[in-house]
Amino acid sequence: MELAIVKRETVGSGANMVNNSETLVKFEIMDGAPVRGESIPVRLFLSNSKLTPTYSNVNNQFSVKYYLNLVLLDETDRRYFKQQEIQLFRDAIG
Repeated sequence: MELAIVKRETVGSGANMVNNSETLVKFEIMDGAPVRGESIPVRLFLSNSKLTPTYSNVNNQFSVKYYLNLVLLDETDRRYFKQQEIQLFRDAIG
């Protein structure tokens, strides 16, 4: 089972829109397949990652979004994918 943080930047609008995706951090949570119904607690330390706040559609020109990407392998080596958007924000400095 793997968990990754993906940064997706979108610049431009209409036909001039350019998308760029970058995997920032990748974690291997466990080796092998989990048992059905098993809960696996996960703690992610983000201080070592180069993260910025989430920006959505600033002046209809650019946006920065972050996603958690989960890849799960079962006993027969089939892969299952789940991607969830996350919102990052910065507290006031000072």
